[in-house]
Amino acid sequence: MIQEVQRWFMFKRKRSKSEIRLRLFLFPPAGGDVATYLRWEEDMPEFVETCFVRLPGRGARFAEPSIDRMDRLIHSLSEEIKEYTDVPYVLFGHSMGGLVVYELGRRMQHLGWRLPEGLVISCVRAPHHMNRFTESLTDNNDDKLYMKSDAEFLDNIVQLGGIPEVLRQNRDFLEMILPTFRRDMKLCETYQPENAAPLPISIEVYGASRDHLAKGDELEGWKRYTSKTFALTMFQGNHFYFADQPGPVLAHLRNKLIELDERSGAERTSEGRW
Repeated sequence: MIQEVQRWFMFKRKRSKSEIRLRLFLFPPAGGDVATYLRWEEDMPEFVETCFVRLPGRGARFAEPSIDRMDRLIHSLSEEIKEYTDVPYVLFGHSMGGLVVYELGRRMQHLGWRLPEGLVISCVRAPHHMNRFTESLTDNNDDKLYMKSDAEFLDNIVQLGGIPEVLRQNRDFLEMILPTFRRDMKLCETYQPENAAPLPISIEVYGASRDHLAKGDELEGWKRYTSKTFALTMFQGNHFYFADQPGPVLAHLRNKLIELDERSGAERTSEGRW
């Protein structure tokens, strides 16, 4: 496996860069970092370069303050990612990361840049349902989680899952990640997109059978944000369904990337670009 690390991205690929035909960007959930998708690159096709997005406030960028406003985060990300849209690419985001990839797609369309082949959005409700997001965290939509005391905030975060048991018992660790988690949660709880029109990008949504943060019509709602194809696939599990059973989601994602590559190859052939 070949690895390259930059400030905003960590790239992993099985072949030389010249052999890469598709790039997969993985955006972390609230409080998450590149470890959220640990070893996912091993299950990706040979022609895919897997890119782990390294947001400020976590991992090697822990000393940098995280960004608690969507517009500021998207502005920074769009400037950084532009260089790596030289090959067909897909944006995958779980939870908060799903909102980020959608907004990034909007920004790239606005700027007239090369658009992704598809967005894969995991376990986050559609934008028009985000105005009631806090209800799934505290039962009262006005009782914002990011404004709670440290103790209350941490208790709620632990209940969401996604943090390994050994780390859940480590209060020092939880207190260390609290500022980043709180800023990420503020970004989600204050997210109110304006003029959210459909994108000319296919959207695939992943949901989980026991996820109370995004379910039913909240996931189906993403259909109104694409003028191309839409699909919803449900997996067994809670909000972090792939942490316990990564096999099904990785197999589905791998097949999706193969399908996109085959379609892209057929288009290149028809245009005489081989």
